[in-house]
Amino acid sequence: MENGRRKLTVEQVLEARWRYMTGERELTKLSRDYGVSRDLIKSAVLGLTFKDVPTPPKRMQQLGR
Repeated sequence: MENGRRKLTVEQVLEARWRYMTGERELTKLSRDYGVSRDLIKSAVLGLTFKDVPTPPKRMQQLGR
């Protein structure tokens, strides 16, 4: 399902960031789940892309654990 041309929606970026920040750190798994490259998901969850999409606050991250 991986397609180098597929893009993430804002909702997917928010969800992926939440998953990453609450401990789901396997970028390969996240990339498979969203059907994008590992580099794309890494850039999205780290905030290198989608800079206008907010990152969950620290307090919310702790609630997810």
